[in-house]
Amino acid sequence: MTDLSLKAEMNFANVLQIFFKYLLTFLGFSFLIFLFVTRPIWGLALLALLAAGFFLLFSRIAFFIFLVTVSLYTPFRISHLFALHPFDIMMALVFLGMALDFLLRGHTEIRPALFDGLFIILITATFISALFAYNRDYSIVPLFRTTVIYFAFRAAFKFGFEIGVRKIIVFYLYLVFFHSLINIILFFITAGQIRIFGLPGLGYEPFAMTALPMAAAFMIWAKSGWEQFRYGIISLIIGLGVLATQSRAPLLAVIIAIPVLIIFTGMKAHREKTKQPLRTMKKVFIPVFLVGALFIFFSGTLFAGALGRYEHFIESFTKPQGTVALRLILWKTAIRTFLDHPFTGIGIGNFRLVHQLYPDIRTNPLWYQIKGMSAHNVILHYLAETGLIGSLALLALAIKGIKISYHDFKKKLSLQQNQVSAALFIAMFVYCLTILYMRAWMWGQDSYIMALIFGLNAAWFYQTRRQIEAE
Repeated sequence: MTDLSLKAEMNFANVLQIFFKYLLTFLGFSFLIFLFVTRPIWGLALLALLAAGFFLLFSRIAFFIFLVTVSLYTPFRISHLFALHPFDIMMALVFLGMALDFLLRGHTEIRPALFDGLFIILITATFISALFAYNRDYSIVPLFRTTVIYFAFRAAFKFGFEIGVRKIIVFYLYLVFFHSLINIILFFITAGQIRIFGLPGLGYEPFAMTALPMAAAFMIWAKSGWEQFRYGIISLIIGLGVLATQSRAPLLAVIIAIPVLIIFTGMKAHREKTKQPLRTMKKVFIPVFLVGALFIFFSGTLFAGALGRYEHFIESFTKPQGTVALRLILWKTAIRTFLDHPFTGIGIGNFRLVHQLYPDIRTNPLWYQIKGMSAHNVILHYLAETGLIGSLALLALAIKGIKISYHDFKKKLSLQQNQVSAALFIAMFVYCLTILYMRAWMWGQDSYIMALIFGLNAAWFYQTRRQIEAE
């Protein structure tokens, strides 16, 4: 078959596929209207079925809806071990849609991604740890979650190629901006009396602490004044959203990440003799100054609670107390668990039962807070649950992630492309930093954000390499 006839055949297959998509959509909605008029309950059931079918056929739309659902914490608890979330359902639809698209388009190969091998090793390590788990029932859900993280990574990688990494990042920034705006409004309505996490729940923390420095990266490498202003506003609103949570962990991540971004941007600009980012870089301090000024101005009213928590945190450096003391106990317990089970750990998902393995920790005044918790350090958590095998795989994933993202950031590209490279580099930096003190990243909403960061980094690596080779 000639190239021309092959191309014609592919075009015909695409047209046929689109025709059937719209035909099924038309027939489905016609029948749906009929059911709503006659039997509303059946109509609702069919609506859900049609929505699922629609997302299967239009997997790109499903991917963006999936990102939206990740920002909503609405669990449906099925048992004491398992809760189903809308983002899990959407991830299943996205993955099935990817498989359907693969079959309909007649692909002959699956494009490999940079982190495939390390993800597979990590999944294998969790399976091995589950075999030696203290309680295997508690390993079922984490096993499932780790595998789903890989599916989400592949989805981000695929759509980063097809839709564009930049478009997905911009969508992500506006999504976090929207939730931050809601959180600020709620914070003012409650007069700062309660900590506000909003619709994302605790998932707002990884959203905000990655999106804020990413928005700052877009601001620094912006090519116009309007673009600088737009991403400056996004940075400002997300920064205020972080203050509304009164959480110290994401604030610490941002405080470290912004200077790192500025330093590495300055190094890149001097190396490439580019003046634009050097001029724009100074404007990053405008939203930082505004956030600081608002915090100081309202320190006695709206931000009184946040100020107290931050002062408490600083005092804990000399005299550990509160959550700082709790973290120290969790970390020491995780190290103790690892030393007793160095190779396979106590089993993925079993750290919540560590108080059963070591009853003596109940004598600690904070023991009741340890029950059912993570180690609040992802590396130590995996050392305790999966031993050396799983923790080394996780550590290797982080090291390779920051190495690849920095390699892409050093490439000489256009301003718009530098925005993407800088944003992905600083997001990966935040991930690598916070696995040392955050509670999650490998489960819940955090895991999908992690998968997005790794997937987009992998897609961007291949896209920029292809462009450089073409030149």
